[in-house]
Amino acid sequence: MERTDKNGRRFQIVAIIAGFFFFLGYLLVQTPEFHDQLPVLKTPHMKIDPPSPKYKPTNNTRVSNASRTPSTYSGFLCGPVKGNVGNRLFVFASIYGIAKMKNIPYIIPKNDALLSVFNLFNDTTLQILPDVRKCDATFYRKEKQCCGYDPSLLNLDLTKGYTLITYLQSWKYFENVQANLRKQLTFRTSIREWANRTLEKISREHNYTRRDDVTFVGVHVRRGDMMRSVASYGYQVATPEYLHKAIAKFQNISNIIYIVCSLEIRWVQEHLRNLTNVFYSDPKHGAHKDMALLAACDHVITTVGTFGWWGGWLSGGNVTYFKWPAKQGSGLRKQFSKDFKDFFLPDWIGL
Repeated sequence: MERTDKNGRRFQIVAIIAGFFFFLGYLLVQTPEFHDQLPVLKTPHMKIDPPSPKYKPTNNTRVSNASRTPSTYSGFLCGPVKGNVGNRLFVFASIYGIAKMKNIPYIIPKNDALLSVFNLFNDTTLQILPDVRKCDATFYRKEKQCCGYDPSLLNLDLTKGYTLITYLQSWKYFENVQANLRKQLTFRTSIREWANRTLEKISREHNYTRRDDVTFVGVHVRRGDMMRSVASYGYQVATPEYLHKAIAKFQNISNIIYIVCSLEIRWVQEHLRNLTNVFYSDPKHGAHKDMALLAACDHVITTVGTFGWWGGWLSGGNVTYFKWPAKQGSGLRKQFSKDFKDFFLPDWIGL
């Protein structure tokens, strides 16, 4: 009985001592110093994906409201798809040129209106897709001038998707890809054949048996809205004096026929009443057919606006332009470069 009591007291003492050290260890583990000194245990053959980077838009970028999450696609470009044919062509050509330069794709939707006019096709740069929702999650980059070249627009992170805005009206963006663009911007067969048939008919009416016997000079005159709804912004229209000077530039060409495309046919007839060998295109044909007519001409006289600009570019011949399209000191004048040379091609003739 005495031995049993001694054993019990020994057990109690051991239990008290063990409890003391257990409690002391518990307090030690809770201190931050203890954790800092613990060795790091590494588990072999295990990969942990790093967290996705968080892109923050800079002053010249913003995330589309359609999605606040950064794009997970490799670099690509998108752009506006609305607007009249002249403005739309500038956006298309400029973004195509930038994408080609950067070796990243330019994405347009399958229902883009340009596809009803031109035989656009997929190549190493252009991607025509039925679903372009990936463009909704892009960063937006805006030019500094709508009608001037902005080199900072080319400073792109090629791992991101961008939507470039707004008008991009400078040939310098696509200076080095003009051969590619001319292949892309061929009119659809029905439009091209209509333009060729029209010129052949005009040739016969002027007693020329072959199209090659005639030199066609397209003339595009734009006035209308530039004298009314947008005149306050600083637009200027070409004068009758300019048209006479431009026509004089081609007076030494034999067998010449002028093809006039305009919504102001009566005004042109009044101020060019002495012009012979002239054909006036019916405005009811529509903008696309008028542009195809201008493009099919050998040379083009433009006035102001992007429609005539592209008629001249597509023709590939000599082109004249009214060199004062914006009033000095106006808001529009600030959108051009100092000498207007970012907008007009250097080999075109300004009058």
